[in-house]
Amino acid sequence: MATNATNAAAGGLRGLLAALWRIHARDESAVLGIVTATEGSTYQKPGALVLLDDKGLRHGVISGGCLEPALEHAARAVRESGRAEAVEFDTRSDEDLLFGSGIGCRGRVRLLLLPLPPRAPLARALFAALDRGVALQLAFVPDGSELGAGVALVAGESTAAPAARWNREGRTAQTQVAATLRIDVAAPPRLLLLGAGPETAPLAAIAHRLGWFIDVVEHRGRWTAFAADAAIDRLLELVPEAASAALAGERYDAMLAMSHNYSMDLAWLRFCATASAAYVGLLGPAVRRDALIDELGASARALLAPRLRAPVGLDLGGHGGEAVALAIAAQLQEYFSALRQAVRDAESLRCPA
Repeated sequence: MATNATNAAAGGLRGLLAALWRIHARDESAVLGIVTATEGSTYQKPGALVLLDDKGLRHGVISGGCLEPALEHAARAVRESGRAEAVEFDTRSDEDLLFGSGIGCRGRVRLLLLPLPPRAPLARALFAALDRGVALQLAFVPDGSELGAGVALVAGESTAAPAARWNREGRTAQTQVAATLRIDVAAPPRLLLLGAGPETAPLAAIAHRLGWFIDVVEHRGRWTAFAADAAIDRLLELVPEAASAALAGERYDAMLAMSHNYSMDLAWLRFCATASAAYVGLLGPAVRRDALIDELGASARALLAPRLRAPVGLDLGGHGGEAVALAIAAQLQEYFSALRQAVRDAESLRCPA
């Protein structure tokens, strides 16, 4: 088993927390911005995160660049005071188009700016959730003298003790707070590539920039070279039988059988049929897929649509590893976005405004 490092910055939550880790390692404070409400046309939607320090924006954006200077100014005041604040940017008026940001998007975005001193309980909860690969449910006091105070719960474990509780200054709260503003922070997707090939490195590069985790299983010498310098998190040099046993207890959001070998992909599909991943991708043409499904026999029932995507990827056209990687990444992005939207819709039904 090996791990690969990359100099490219990760995106998403893992990139934000990597930046926060560096700030706290210098024993400095940061400010976390959370989009809490939007109206009209906005670049980001509720739940989006940004991170700022004394030098300005460090991760994430709320617009195409027009609103960030005002955001940095507001965050500087929060960092200096050590107290949470709410800010709002409204670009719906003609006056803003002519004399304000000039963005022309006709939208309103509201953010909660939270101080994150070193060892802040919210930061510790976010780091722990990333390490465990679980989602967090954050609840905040939306206004008043305790604005920004809140609690973090591990998603699906609401009856358990809170993962963290903090006051307006971002430090551990000694008493329970009346937090009613709720934001879900999803865990970054985890991908498992079963086999390596020309599409491995470009797919891993896209996944890394999107903040996803990606592991590769490949034991064949000439094929491991495709993963050697890729921006992956782990390379497991194991045959299918050994890898299936080693990965039995691990959670992945998507598994892709892409070994470029018929018998190996058959073994990988048998493994995927018993795994919990809701997205299973198979590289290769439809006729190959049908032959593999026939050989799987009864096991194939566990891979019926919409679980199995074969051929994997959107039909974007083009040839070669880079085009295949783009097609797969686009389909994965579409899938994960729809999944997050379904979770938000279910949550809105449970908690009507």
